[in-house]
Amino acid sequence: MTSRARLVVALVSTGLIGYIAVGSLLTRVLGDTSYGQLAIFNEVVRLVLDAYVEPVNVDRAMGGARLGMADALDGDSAYLSPEEFRQHHEPAGDADVGLVLTRRFAFLMVVAARPGTPADKAGLRTGDLVKSIDGRHTRPVPTVVGERLLRGAPGSTVRLEVMRLRSGAEPFEVSLVRERIRPAEPSGRMLDEHAGYVRVSDITPETGELLRTQIAVLERAGATRLVLDLRDSAWGSSADAVGVAEPFLEGGTVARRVGRSVTEQVLDADPRHAEWSGPLAVLVDAGTAGPAEVAAAALLDAGRAVVVGEHTFGRAAESRPVPLPEGGLVLTVAKFMSPKGTSLHGEGIEPSVAVASAEADDEEDDSAEAGDPILEKALEALAESAAGKAAA
Repeated sequence: MTSRARLVVALVSTGLIGYIAVGSLLTRVLGDTSYGQLAIFNEVVRLVLDAYVEPVNVDRAMGGARLGMADALDGDSAYLSPEEFRQHHEPAGDADVGLVLTRRFAFLMVVAARPGTPADKAGLRTGDLVKSIDGRHTRPVPTVVGERLLRGAPGSTVRLEVMRLRSGAEPFEVSLVRERIRPAEPSGRMLDEHAGYVRVSDITPETGELLRTQIAVLERAGATRLVLDLRDSAWGSSADAVGVAEPFLEGGTVARRVGRSVTEQVLDADPRHAEWSGPLAVLVDAGTAGPAEVAAAALLDAGRAVVVGEHTFGRAAESRPVPLPEGGLVLTVAKFMSPKGTSLHGEGIEPSVAVASAEADDEEDDSAEAGDPILEKALEALAESAAGKAAA
């Protein structure tokens, strides 16, 4: 072992001795095994540096340990190198391709492609693994770094290598032209003389007011039942879920924001913003995440809507950058719970009526009635509900 390696082991050991000593007592009294794990880590460091077949690059080995620990937490937590952490606080390009990413299976994974964006037009969809970005392999790339790599100047091109696990096909390449992307506003239309339809793709602080306006328009057009489409809606802050849920609630809790290092926050609906009291169906799929997922869970828990579609993605949390002497962490510090206490992050929600999305490479607009089994089932459920109330 080199003198520098011995110094590293000594420093690690010195810092752990006190923890281990106290931890031994805590383990016996409280059953806490974390201090024992630190002792094991210390022994692993010693053995690797002392007995590995070749001299070990200490910086690389310890950097790998930091990366591995953060990567084991969730798809959004990560250790960033000094250069990556510096870039994280600098402005990126003002154009993008419309992908919402996380990390799963050691690669960057598509949570959803924002409708109408270059990624959506190219056919990228939930569950696709991004193997490389402009030739850079994504296996060690944190989510925030991957999202930055996708940004750039308007009109510039980014090349992705993509693996589609569900189809079992070979990886394929796609080139996307970056463009400035504006958050999509809620859009509405009548499906028939009774059923109104509202699509919410992106969620911002202004979405709630815009959604209420769309609902009022549909009411004036004669809507007596309503479909709220939250499929592939994964963009925005989870706290903005309140604006999506409260038009359908007479007050009450929408979600709770909890975490060990943050003050618990209860997000309540303002009863003055209630707009629709009639029958409601909410459409979800595997690409429903973030604020859309939080809103769907609130309406499900309140018994306010029938939720139709697929199990949602399970990504509803908040992350925070934390500086370190070398680099920094992006750490998930809070997650969102449904009113009944369901943890959404990493779990998702199960719809009340499960229906699989249509699987086609060239799908039509997912709001179209033809060939849309989720929408068709939702309309059936609303018609049955209306018939039941009429009979009563």
